[in-house]
Amino acid sequence: MNKKIVAVVSAAVAALSVVGCDGGNNGVEGHSGPVRIVMPDGAPAVALAQFMAEGYDNTEFTVVQSSTIVQEFTSGNYGNYEMAIMPVNAAATLYNKDAGVKLLTVNTHGNLFFVGDGDGIEPNDLIGKRIAVIGEGAVPDYTLRMVFGELEIRYVKSTDAVSGSIAVQYAADGAAVIGLLQNGLIDYGFLAEPAATTAANKLGKSIVLDAQELWADTFGTAYPQACLVATADFARTEGDYIKEFMSAMQGSEEDEWAKNNPQAAVTAIGEHMKDGSATTVKTLTADIIERCNIETVFAPDAKTECELFFTKLMGLNNEFDRPVLSALPDDGFYYGL
Repeated sequence: MNKKIVAVVSAAVAALSVVGCDGGNNGVEGHSGPVRIVMPDGAPAVALAQFMAEGYDNTEFTVVQSSTIVQEFTSGNYGNYEMAIMPVNAAATLYNKDAGVKLLTVNTHGNLFFVGDGDGIEPNDLIGKRIAVIGEGAVPDYTLRMVFGELEIRYVKSTDAVSGSIAVQYAADGAAVIGLLQNGLIDYGFLAEPAATTAANKLGKSIVLDAQELWADTFGTAYPQACLVATADFARTEGDYIKEFMSAMQGSEEDEWAKNNPQAAVTAIGEHMKDGSATTVKTLTADIIERCNIETVFAPDAKTECELFFTKLMGLNNEFDRPVLSALPDDGFYYGL
């Protein structure tokens, strides 16, 4: 482990004694082989970029395409990885299914932005406009449906402008949204960083609305997007390792390692992509990393914002006309409660 990280860990572990463990405190020594952590490509991987670049004791890191993160983590009945970063709604769904995971931290608090012309807009400015969103039935889509539903703004699927409503069409990824915006087929694109900055720079547009601020203004809590989870078995037996790892994540953020080493972060993510696939993170800047809203918040402290997010998800239906989230996870979901 990097010496600087060790120092931060040593200073912080005592403070983490308030985060309870579900079983023994025998550390990683009780685990056979290295701890394996998998994460999706993009902003969530930035949270662990320092560890991938400099190494972390007895730990292996794998970055996969965002769309495959749940499948990767659950394959082999949770047998291939001990920990993962994934969307918080996916973690809640897994817990409701078999209680096989524990939420350790919320570590990405939203990196979603509207890109278009102008210096800034309000939600009502989107009425009568055409927008493109990355992913139908995915977190960005659900987020807008929850917010606009709360604001009583109609949000309808259409490639043409609709009077009195926001007309949304869906795109496979950020590149597809950029293409629609470039060709004048939409008025605003809804993208995640770093694609949002790429779109603004490439097309001479601006980031005009911050979805995280919109969420906070609408619901009064922070926006929980991605989280660190562990398998229930690993969380039960490896309390020391988990506490030290969470403290190290906080130390990396306090040192602003990714902000100070953006190109090293890009390189580290690329080098840890599974099967040599290409990362979507081509460039990073301090400003982009700032807009990724990376902050490690321990599960007990994140419970309020997570439960509001989950409650709103329970009020939405998916493409099968079933609730996006079937039930609110109980306290057993939150590591340390």
